[in-house]
Amino acid sequence: MNENDKDPQDFNILEEKSNYFFQVDFLKALMILLVIIDHSLAYSATPGLGLQLWERIAIPIFLIIMGFNMGKSFVKEGEKSLKELYSWNYFKKKFWRYVYPYIVLYFVGIIFGFILYGTTFPDTFKENWFLEYIVFQKSLLEGPGNWFIPIVFQSIFLMPLLYKAFTKWPKLSLISCFIIEFFMHLIVFFVIGEVNSINDFLREVYFRYIILLYISALGMGIWFSQDHNLFSKRNLFIWILFPFSTIYMIAWDFYGFRLAIDGANIIRGDYNYITFIYSAFIFLIAMKYIPQNSKTKIAKIFSAIGKATFHIYLTQDIYFIISYIIHTQGSADLPTIANIFGIVSTEFLVNILLIILNWIICIPCGVIWWYVDNKIRKLRLDKRV
Repeated sequence: MNENDKDPQDFNILEEKSNYFFQVDFLKALMILLVIIDHSLAYSATPGLGLQLWERIAIPIFLIIMGFNMGKSFVKEGEKSLKELYSWNYFKKKFWRYVYPYIVLYFVGIIFGFILYGTTFPDTFKENWFLEYIVFQKSLLEGPGNWFIPIVFQSIFLMPLLYKAFTKWPKLSLISCFIIEFFMHLIVFFVIGEVNSINDFLREVYFRYIILLYISALGMGIWFSQDHNLFSKRNLFIWILFPFSTIYMIAWDFYGFRLAIDGANIIRGDYNYITFIYSAFIFLIAMKYIPQNSKTKIAKIFSAIGKATFHIYLTQDIYFIISYIIHTQGSADLPTIANIFGIVSTEFLVNILLIILNWIICIPCGVIWWYVDNKIRKLRLDKRV
């Protein structure tokens, strides 16, 4: 097998030496910890805790990193046509990175679904089953954060096109990303309007499975892949917009402020083109002040967790849905912190320990799964050789 025949996935060691960013792995590791906190607080009263400013930044930063990593990955391949970017190797790499682990999760979820629900599972053949389970690829046993998986899958098809646009018209492409997302929110506003019923809510949820609602974060990630210097003139727009983003998030979280007309939000949810600016600023700070390479033991731990974040994300998805099902069916006494043991406590220290417990369960399981997947791919390659 000559070098040109190798899967791009198999150049990990070379990539780490030539173009490795420990900052990215550190951020990913930190963000997956925040995701687990977010889903641990599923049954808690969270408004007014300032979560927008620290905990809810996880998914926005993941989106920015997705764009950043893809921009760096494509640029290393040199100048290529759009057709060449959509190569067989590209899709094969993404299959083993994202689709294959999700297939494993899907079948594990089905097994647990039948164990927990019996013959009543799955209740999928309803009005919108094709849209939910075929188009958007929701798991049959849908855990918290399951909505993000279709976004990842859609990014596989969107990223080469987005990257190519940024190489030709960088400023126009970045502005277009914000404009597209702005109009996507307007479409939801005009189509759904005010949410007055469960049907309105479910219709709005379907829009949240569309990647165009998050395209500004992906676009900023690709933009930063070309220059991630916090003090670069090229990134001055982040400095200008950051104060407005921060003020909006404080008003949203602490004062219940919403940009709305007759009760219908113009900007839907807390993942949007305004809040993404705040996360983008944090990303640039991390890229500036965290070392690009670190060989300490703690750095190796963060690096392993950072590389395994998708597997950890899938692990926590199944972990929390099992926890919710087991301990909330018919129960009025819901845990402050969701956990597999159903422990209910009002003590602050106990709840902190429960969050740590969720980390201890989800993170090692996800890292081990990622490690096994890597070993399987290596064995596959050795067999081909």
